[in-house]
Amino acid sequence: MQSFSSKTSPFEITNGIFLGDFPVIQFYGDFDFNMKSRKLEFDFDTIAVLGFKINLGKGQAAELGASSGLGSDSNVANAKKDRKAFFNWIA
Repeated sequence: MQSFSSKTSPFEITNGIFLGDFPVIQFYGDFDFNMKSRKLEFDFDTIAVLGFKINLGKGQAAELGASSGLGSDSNVANAKKDRKAFFNWIA
C-alpha cells in the first residue's frame, strides 16, 4: 500500500506490505512531484519492520530494495549519483 501527503513540507510518501490491516514492513520518506513532466521522485529514510522503526542512511533503502527484490539495481546506481528513485505518473 502506498500513501502520499502533500500537507507536509517536504511531501511525505509511505509504502508498505500488509497482512490484512497489519503492517509487516513499511518505508517512510519524502517525495517531489514535477507537474510538467509528471515525474514523482522519492527517497525513503526510515523503515519499520513489525512496527519497529529504523532510520536509514543515504542510499540504504535502495540497497535494501535491490537485495530483497522489492527494488531495482538502478536505484542503487542512482543513489550513488545523488539522484532519487522515480516513476512517471500516468493518469
